[in-house]
Amino acid sequence: MRSFGLFRPVHVMLLLAVLGLTVGLVVQPSRAATTYTVITVRVAGLYSNVGTTVYVNSAARGTIYGDGTVTLTFANLTSSVTISVDSYTPSGYPYYGQPYYLYPGTSWGQYGNNGVSFFCRGNFQTATPGVNTTLTFRYDPLFFLYVKSDRGTPEGTGWYLAGTLARVSVDSMIEEGVGTRYKFDKWTGGYMRDNANTPVNFVYMDSPKLVEAVWVTQHKLTVNSPYGQAAGSGWYDKDQTVTFSLTPSVDEGEGTRRIFSSWTGDYTGTSIIGTVAMSGPKTVTATWRTQYLLTVDPKGGQVDKATQWMDSGSSITVSSTSPCSVVEKKSRLVFAGWKGATTSTSNAVTLIMDGPKSLIATWKSQYYLIVETKYGTPNGEGWYDADSIAEFSVTTEVPMESPWGTLGGRYVFSGWSGDLTASTPRATIVMDRAHIVTASWTGNYSMVTAFFAVIAVAGVAVVVVAVKVGMFRGHWKQSAVQTGGAPSKENGPSGPKAAASPAERKKKESDKA
Repeated sequence: MRSFGLFRPVHVMLLLAVLGLTVGLVVQPSRAATTYTVITVRVAGLYSNVGTTVYVNSAARGTIYGDGTVTLTFANLTSSVTISVDSYTPSGYPYYGQPYYLYPGTSWGQYGNNGVSFFCRGNFQTATPGVNTTLTFRYDPLFFLYVKSDRGTPEGTGWYLAGTLARVSVDSMIEEGVGTRYKFDKWTGGYMRDNANTPVNFVYMDSPKLVEAVWVTQHKLTVNSPYGQAAGSGWYDKDQTVTFSLTPSVDEGEGTRRIFSSWTGDYTGTSIIGTVAMSGPKTVTATWRTQYLLTVDPKGGQVDKATQWMDSGSSITVSSTSPCSVVEKKSRLVFAGWKGATTSTSNAVTLIMDGPKSLIATWKSQYYLIVETKYGTPNGEGWYDADSIAEFSVTTEVPMESPWGTLGGRYVFSGWSGDLTASTPRATIVMDRAHIVTASWTGNYSMVTAFFAVIAVAGVAVVVVAVKVGMFRGHWKQSAVQTGGAPSKENGPSGPKAAASPAERKKKESDKA
């Protein structure tokens, strides 16, 4: 191939191309450059099957599902634009407005994805021309709360942000008819902030909720009583067994009171405490009887009835015991009569209780007089009315016991001692208390003395005779010893006794005398 020096054919062709392009640029007329603004719209927080519409200055430009994005390119953007998304999604649902909500049912129907929707707090942003940017729109989940109740007007149905507390409320009590009502019992279907038995409460919205108010049927028990304090009236759960009662008596003062008699109505019985099953509204009524007070005042004596309450129209017999309060041989009470509701000296009286009554026993005090004597027979011992005068006596003379009485010895009354001093065998004493009087005696031995005087004289004569006989015998003995006579009573078996000494003879003579 033939060479063209420094330039080869390929180089020439490239050079011609460059020169042609340059000439073309110089020859063509000049145009302005295009500016592009790229805006990326990002959504966070939506479920993958939930979408939201993207708006540019309120004009829809596309839809984003789940955590997706969309890119918007603007050529030669000269002013700011507003990029926005749906505030709520799914959008256009009527349930966002209160107070009209429809029960969502088991599948929640039109209420989004099983009671879930989403809310964007800041659903619009502004894009600046020429500035490429990413705008993020964050959605928070909303959960639907349905507050269900068979009675009353429940409150709280609606949409709530996830994790918040939704206020729910219902009436605590609803009356229907006479004697029947419905009492709120508890909430079911969700975790409550307060006790589930509280009718105004808060439920934690961690998912769609259907909370329901549970009610308890109650019936009213009415306990009627014209007297006393009745207990048990009120409202009770259906079929509950209820106890009712009242005070057994009511004191109306001045000896009159009312005593419970029995129950009538939905319960019959005589006990002050009763029970009834609350299968429906119940009414029980207490009946009463009137009692009057019988006041019995024994006034220290003894009667067979005490103070007591008696039914109106009833009768009672009261008897006294006479004598009573006896202190042996000292004092006692003797019945004198009745006063008060009746006047009578009979020991027993009968009263009809047509009103409060008082019965008072009257008595006489008596004191005992003891008449003591060692001899004779006393008179006047016994019971005497208080402050009366008692007369007592004793015989003036009493024969002594044998042998002195046989010889004429006698006891002679000498006076009274003790609670009275007197010298006469008959005397009196005022019975202001129990008394003791004692008779005193002296012994009269004059006849006995005379008898023994006669006996003494006779005895002296006998002694004299005996002495004389003894002297004679002594003289004979002495003569026998001196003469050595035959043995005698004074001589021993071996001969006469030795003669007595002068001292012995003198003693013997003294003994004889």
